[in-house]
Amino acid sequence: MGIVDGIRKAIVGFSEKRKMRVLSNTFSVINGYSPVFQSFDAGIYEMDLTRSSIHALATHTSKLNPIIQGGGYKSLEKILQIRPNSIMTTQQFLYRLRTIYEVENNAYIIPIYSDETEIKIVGLYPISTIGSELVKADNKVYLKYTLGNQAKAIEYERIGHLRKHQYTSEYFGSSHSALNSTMELLSTQSQGVINGVKQSANIRFLAQLQQILKPEDIEIERKRLVTNNLSVENNGGALIFDNKYKEIKQIDSKPWVIDDKQSELVKKNVFNYFGVNESILSNSFDENEWNAFYEGAIESFAIQVSQVISGMLYTDDELKKGYKVIYESSRLQYASNTTKLSLVTQLFDRGFMTHNMGLEIFNLPGIGAEGDKYFIRKEYAEVIKLGDDQTDGKQVIETPREQTQENPDANNQDPKA
Repeated sequence: MGIVDGIRKAIVGFSEKRKMRVLSNTFSVINGYSPVFQSFDAGIYEMDLTRSSIHALATHTSKLNPIIQGGGYKSLEKILQIRPNSIMTTQQFLYRLRTIYEVENNAYIIPIYSDETEIKIVGLYPISTIGSELVKADNKVYLKYTLGNQAKAIEYERIGHLRKHQYTSEYFGSSHSALNSTMELLSTQSQGVINGVKQSANIRFLAQLQQILKPEDIEIERKRLVTNNLSVENNGGALIFDNKYKEIKQIDSKPWVIDDKQSELVKKNVFNYFGVNESILSNSFDENEWNAFYEGAIESFAIQVSQVISGMLYTDDELKKGYKVIYESSRLQYASNTTKLSLVTQLFDRGFMTHNMGLEIFNLPGIGAEGDKYFIRKEYAEVIKLGDDQTDGKQVIETPREQTQENPDANNQDPKA
């Protein structure tokens, strides 16, 4: 059995035949979804600027780290952090999930079960909405999808469904129709540049003959003029012709291409649509630009995928107890060393951060279990209790440094003595 075959079996469980039989007998399609942008020859992922934007979002999203809070699936934490399924690492899983999400405004997450009971989830797998559909049979919604050229089905309540631009449909995010005009401009701009270059390198001279010639003679004369005067062998630059020609003019070809302002407007439309900018795409951003990008484009996705997967793993009662999956980013790679030092210093001595957490910010290895302890400074006190001992309520009398065991009554001496 191959890797993909194993995943197919684990994903759909052992009740697959029963599910497909039910869906084949009677079902109604849940409409209202147009996932693929098709208003020009290529798809939205086939344009260089839009693909670069999606790649930046997927790359930075893939750095998220899953943390499980609560019981039940705590043993699944390490699997989700390293290899959520047998053919993808966590980085690859998140990259593909975010790419599907951005290209289609929807993305599915399918659970991988441990056995035929379909109770214990041991992995996750991302599924594209292309070739998939939601159907209803026996008052129950199913997801029909294709994996390895085979049709599969699973109850909708078992899967995770990420959505973007959700408005008109109860189930699905909207299409990329709002980007149609910008994508057409991008396509036209690319074709215009190519055709402009070709045109500028095509017709360079206009020659007028003085006599009437047959078409075949005109073609022979054109080739002779080009060979003798316009080939690379004419390195002197002089153009010589006889009285066969009345006039020869050089054509100043100025093909039209989109100007810089229009080009910047198109780029700005794409950047605004995806929430990126030039600095993010070229990896030349500073920590302020990174923080804005993270909060606007990464954090919201992390919250959604955390809530979706938590709903897949836990029951309502377990969710009420606080069990959940959090995709967090503790790797502040783009902060300056000054910012990192200030952050670690401020959070460590207030009990918000451990030694190991601080070392991770500086890309240093942890120090084992001892590094997971929390510490807090002891000189803090409530304002209303200043001067009181926080432990027993008694007033604290500080002992001056000058007082020693050899002279315990140093503070009681008369200053006039």
